[in-house]
Amino acid sequence: MFESLRHSQVYSMARKRGIEPDSAMQEVLGAWRILFEKNHIEEIKRLKGFEERVFGLEVEHSLICNDEVLKPEFHTRPDWTLELGNIVLNEKMMIHGNDSRLVIRVVNFSKHHHFSLDELRMRHRSTMLTFDVIISPVGGPLGWIKKAVYECIDCEHRFEIKQRLARERDAPHLCYNCIEIFAAKNKGKFPRIPPVNFDMLVEDCYYEDIEYLNAIEVAIDNDGNVLKLGGEKFLGVVNDEYVGTLVPGSIHRINARIAVDHLPNRDFVKDTRRIILLKIHSIENSPFKVSNVSETSIELNDNE
Repeated sequence: MFESLRHSQVYSMARKRGIEPDSAMQEVLGAWRILFEKNHIEEIKRLKGFEERVFGLEVEHSLICNDEVLKPEFHTRPDWTLELGNIVLNEKMMIHGNDSRLVIRVVNFSKHHHFSLDELRMRHRSTMLTFDVIISPVGGPLGWIKKAVYECIDCEHRFEIKQRLARERDAPHLCYNCIEIFAAKNKGKFPRIPPVNFDMLVEDCYYEDIEYLNAIEVAIDNDGNVLKLGGEKFLGVVNDEYVGTLVPGSIHRINARIAVDHLPNRDFVKDTRRIILLKIHSIENSPFKVSNVSETSIELNDNE
């Protein structure tokens, strides 16, 4: 199933079930609506009629910093804040008759977010930082189950469970719908055998395109001369509209949330050791006058 349906479906389902956003969520949703109306509504309207399924909408970091609601939320829990923003953004798309999906891409982060790749440590996880890097895609595009859909074999009730990238898949443990049905028929008693029979509906799950890449820090002067080449190679991952578009050796400014991943050929269950993973939120053009390593004096080894 197309991931573009996700936000509108979840939001409409919540409303039908009487689940309303709490006060903090309402404030963030309202702040995003105002931001888009003031700064991006014409851009949203112009996207109608394009065939692409996913678009990135570049939002200036300064706009978020100037909003008293979005500023603290984005900098303390960026994933949650961006998810709410994407809900609002795709409501706007639906209102204007466009069934494509827009994804917020915050760009031009302030200098406080600029950092050195080689100085990254586990203590920096969950922060959003900016780096100038040479990018080399590895392995090609893949997909992952972003939200798994399960169905109870006994009562046919459906469960939608959010998943985490490269983690063990989460599944329901009990069917509370079956328990409620049994209790209603048996004066509040619980079933003797817990209802635990589920099928995962593979075709109804929500999938997302991703691509892994290697990133090496680079500093170049305006003439393409190397000032500094990072000593470490970091693993990064991009999603949606960035997948399949990056050229080996291209130079970009990336804005990434720092996460952790398991070691190659291991997993989170077998090993407690971790490596740093760059969950790349947005990609900007090279801040230098060169856009690819081939235009510079840099010579990379083949294994880089």
